[in-house]
Amino acid sequence: MQKPFVTALLLAATLGLAACDSEPQDKLDAAKESLSDAADSVQDAAKETKAAAEQKAEQLSAQTPTSEEVIEAANDAAAEAAQDTEDAVEESESAAERTKADLKQAADDVKDSAKETKDKVKQAAKDIKADSEQAAADAKAKLKEATEAQ
Repeated sequence: MQKPFVTALLLAATLGLAACDSEPQDKLDAAKESLSDAADSVQDAAKETKAAAEQKAEQLSAQTPTSEEVIEAANDAAAEAAQDTEDAVEESESAAERTKADLKQAADDVKDSAKETKDKVKQAAKDIKADSEQAAADAKAKLKEATEAQ
């Protein structure tokens, strides 16, 4: 009877130890599974972060002009400024030519006006001289008449 009792006792002790042993094993398995899930979550988050960073980098590179675009824009602005300057120079030259023509016309008009005024003055002087000679002749005639009548 001792043998079956010892066997039963050993079996109970083994089962007890096995039961005690399985709980930490279950906890260890659960911890490993949680760790595995956490590692998967970290990897997924890293992939999402990498994708978001790549997308942001693409957006920024699309928005940021390249050095070629900056140079092209600067060249376009310089060409436009040069054209504007050339247009302004042409317009200034044209305005200068018009002003020169206007001044020449004004000078010619002044010369013509001065000549007309000179001619009018000469004519007026001739008229005055003729009127004066006529008045002097009339005065002489009246004087002569007046002295003869006496």
